[in-house]
Amino acid sequence: MIILCLVCLCGPMNADGVHFSGLYVPEGLSCEDGAQVSEEYGDLRSGYVIYDDEGRKSDDADCAYAQVQALRGMALQIVDLECNSDSAEYGYRQVLAPLQGNKMLEINSPGDGTALPQVLQYCGWVPD
Repeated sequence: MIILCLVCLCGPMNADGVHFSGLYVPEGLSCEDGAQVSEEYGDLRSGYVIYDDEGRKSDDADCAYAQVQALRGMALQIVDLECNSDSAEYGYRQVLAPLQGNKMLEINSPGDGTALPQVLQYCGWVPD
């Protein structure tokens, strides 16, 4: 809730791209479990997430960045995504914030007034 209030209070500014590029696993999974990642990201296991220069990829959707904003003086980013999943198209907003221990807080806001937080562990960069 505090982070969402900060989003409203601090003026956003356009950012060049997402500062959190890489392969992530949700809390409860470990990087050692190994995400099978192909060049096309076609072999992502459930829960694994990739942020790269083009967008956010997961086992259930491919999303392109519609807009990426950074909050002045903060490491937070607001990311608007346009997604495609099983022929359904939809958009939603995320707030991304760094946490200690190589982790990131991802707050998903699907547009219905809810906020769905998730902590992700950074596993490294995506193979080419």
